[in-house]
Amino acid sequence: MATELTNEFPLPKNAYASFDAITLRNLIINRLNEQGVFTDQNYIGSNLAAIIDIVSYAFNSLIFYLNRTSTESSFSEAQLYENINRIVKLLDYKPIGYQTSTVTFRCSADNYFGVFGNNNGVSIIPRYTHISVGSVPFSFNEDISFSVLDQTFSKISELDNKKLLYQGLYREAPLHIASGDSNEIVTLNVTNAKVDHFNIDVYVYEINQGRWVQYEELSSLYNSLASARAYEKRLNSNFLYEIMFGDGINGKQLQPGDKVAIYFLQSSGEQGIIGPNALTTAQITKTIFNTDTFNSILADVKQDSQAIVLTNKMINNLFFDNQAGSTIPKDIEGPESIKKNSKANFKSQHRLVSLSDYDSFIETNFSNFIGANKTYDNWDYSSIYLKYFNDIQVSPTRFRQLLFNQISYSDSCNFNNIYLCCVPRTSQGSSLKYLMPAQKERIISAIRPIKMLTTEITFVDPIFKAFSIGVKSANAELTISDDTLCRIELIKTPGINRYNQSIIGDAFSVFQQFFNPVIQKIGGLFDYSLLTSKLLAINGVSSIITRRLDTDETTNGLSFYVWNPVFPDLDKRTVIGNIMLNSFEVMYFPDLQNITNKIFVVEKPYFNTR
Repeated sequence: MATELTNEFPLPKNAYASFDAITLRNLIINRLNEQGVFTDQNYIGSNLAAIIDIVSYAFNSLIFYLNRTSTESSFSEAQLYENINRIVKLLDYKPIGYQTSTVTFRCSADNYFGVFGNNNGVSIIPRYTHISVGSVPFSFNEDISFSVLDQTFSKISELDNKKLLYQGLYREAPLHIASGDSNEIVTLNVTNAKVDHFNIDVYVYEINQGRWVQYEELSSLYNSLASARAYEKRLNSNFLYEIMFGDGINGKQLQPGDKVAIYFLQSSGEQGIIGPNALTTAQITKTIFNTDTFNSILADVKQDSQAIVLTNKMINNLFFDNQAGSTIPKDIEGPESIKKNSKANFKSQHRLVSLSDYDSFIETNFSNFIGANKTYDNWDYSSIYLKYFNDIQVSPTRFRQLLFNQISYSDSCNFNNIYLCCVPRTSQGSSLKYLMPAQKERIISAIRPIKMLTTEITFVDPIFKAFSIGVKSANAELTISDDTLCRIELIKTPGINRYNQSIIGDAFSVFQQFFNPVIQKIGGLFDYSLLTSKLLAINGVSSIITRRLDTDETTNGLSFYVWNPVFPDLDKRTVIGNIMLNSFEVMYFPDLQNITNKIFVVEKPYFNTR
């Protein structure tokens, strides 16, 4: 047992963070040499030297994890984006970056053969072409092929709401000359710009092949072949995208001298949102993307060598319009979302097996145009969704959306289907209630490579439930149109010196927030109690009455008419309390912007005592 006291090493308190295995090994050896008790530490291969190596390298591994999680050591407790981003990298989770708004469109051609020439009617709008709606650009993220058989002005059926335009302009990053390293990483060094996460394209000029090749993005290179032209993309803790290529074992390795070209979509943010018919009514300009590098790339990667690639002059003979407004952009995924989705992603291992896998995948990858989603298996579809139509005694085929989905997306065998029920992510006042065909096609194309072989993907559209102010007459059948005869009366607190219009403005804000389509989910609780309590919390409101003007009948508190706009005579009711919506129902308030016309502030309540 040692009895001598030894001096403490003269090291700063944070010196542990700078140690690696070799530094620690040399420090131990120097300390043993100073004491002069042992000598085997100086001989490689000795037992003591082996023990020192084990301790040093084990310590180095511990320091590695300590450095990565030193600020917030627990996954469940981490709050800062930089820290949670680093932690989930160990789970091979890639946080989702900014997602720009999108819009579906229709297209027509004027004097096709006179301008394009008769080439079997096959033409291509080249990728990255943009259409400017005033000062707001929308771009194509792929080559768009179409054909026109009529020589006169005609509608192009291939583009009838079947493709998407993405808000923003495509930019060309500086060329990267590969060094040929294993798993070479190229950083897209773009700061203070809203780069769309799902619109980054990578091309490599393979010096051995003498041509440009487009590389495919994979969620993981681990299972890819050695010859796979692929890459992984990750948004790092500094909000920069890292593009990682293969090592020759998992994914093709870059060769020295290969050129890497990266094209990315830069969004205008919320300033890029447009309304319905904006492509028709606004000043439209159309511009083909054009750089020397891109022209070389397009010549090598174009699929159909016989098709005509449109020029700026040609594209001016195409006319666009949009029935629905653009979707709302989605900001970079935050820490709480990363925690939730990284665990689900790790469980699924990039495969879609369970219903929750589908829900998580759609929520993560399509949140820029999907506000809420629910996945059903065939049993739930039959016993819950189809049962609704049986309960209201109507044939499901009378619901046009159900018939359209069955014809367009379902195969002849229905017992192996997975049904996706999705609500578009829309702004206040939007008339878009169902996903457009282009949005559904994008979801299917993303799901198909990773779904189970024995399942097929199809869609069911949600059932919307309209809510409006209404009091049912005791002497007549409930008629939805009677909502025009009903109003809310906010009873003003005696002695409160506040303008009535100010109180009505606060009530409008409460309704607008409660029925905001951006936050609506599928199913769940219609929280009557919460809405009532928020109205009563307005300064100057003591109580609430809902009044029917033609009969002067009243209800203490709020009273609503609730109905299905598709079958308003078959599915309708009056609601004066909390109700649970079916798992496929979504609530909304028609003409919400004008609800102030139904809100009145009265000094004293008046009840009809007849």
